[in-house]
Amino acid sequence: MAAEVVYLDVLLLIALLSFVMDYLLLWATAKATKTKVRPMRLAAAAGLGTCYFVAFYLASRSVIGYYGWMQFWPIIVGVSVAMLAVAFAPIPLQRLMRVTGFFYFIALSSGGAGMAAGYALRWGIAGQLLASIAAILIIAELGWGVVQKSIWQRVYQIPLEIALFGNHIRVIALLDTGNQLKDPLKGSKVVVVEHQAVAPLLPEHLREDMVHLEQGDLSKVSRLLTSAKWSARFRVIPFASLGRKNGLLMGFRPDEAAVIIEGKRIVLSDAIIGISPERLDPEGGYQALLHPELVQDAVGAQSAATPTIHRPKGESPHVTTPS
Repeated sequence: MAAEVVYLDVLLLIALLSFVMDYLLLWATAKATKTKVRPMRLAAAAGLGTCYFVAFYLASRSVIGYYGWMQFWPIIVGVSVAMLAVAFAPIPLQRLMRVTGFFYFIALSSGGAGMAAGYALRWGIAGQLLASIAAILIIAELGWGVVQKSIWQRVYQIPLEIALFGNHIRVIALLDTGNQLKDPLKGSKVVVVEHQAVAPLLPEHLREDMVHLEQGDLSKVSRLLTSAKWSARFRVIPFASLGRKNGLLMGFRPDEAAVIIEGKRIVLSDAIIGISPERLDPEGGYQALLHPELVQDAVGAQSAATPTIHRPKGESPHVTTPS
């Protein structure tokens, strides 16, 4: 097979488009999996993928040899694994598997879209790469973003109601697997709520005391302990977080806390409300963090308490209508 003529400007354009596509592919993978990565590492990994693609392009036109090896699937997989290693390593095995899965999903989806558009519109290799780039952007920004946001809102963000001394508030809570806080006195699980969101439940004079306590001024504790209403409800919850190993969270035991799941109101048994002095979500999407076991226990208790009605086979329920 005679070698085809490959113009330098065409080769450079294909190399540029390949680099952009690989970079966006790795960027979309990081975005979808919420994996932190440095742009320089993405560029290095994209450069590796571009070198392979240019070599494959030249080999397919007999400019260089080894075309059979270039299209051998272990070579293709090896190059993609090397790209992932350059971009993301070192990361835990579980996260690596998740990153790899998303990488191949986006790559196959965008590559298929590019080939389909190329054949349908009779575009060359440059046109197919442009179509693949557009597909990656659509999957990353529109497709995956919309799906992820929908799942996030429906599954992990739950309406939360809190009652105290006849007052009620309703906020949006995030089901946070990282929230493992418990009350050191009784082991009750803690729901963390923003100070601004929970403030309407607190008496006016106690709001200032809470602010001082959150700032580390423990002199206000005596005022809370001498209050007949608050002495049995007030809690100080130790916690550890990034950059803060010995933090203290102020909180209280509410009259009732309940979540709304699929239209059903489920009471959270023995919950403690911890007050966060800072915003939990900069975008304001949620104002509380739910302890996952608290919700799991409440849902399980309600399911166990729901009676099951057994009727003889073939018998329909009897309905009495007013005469």
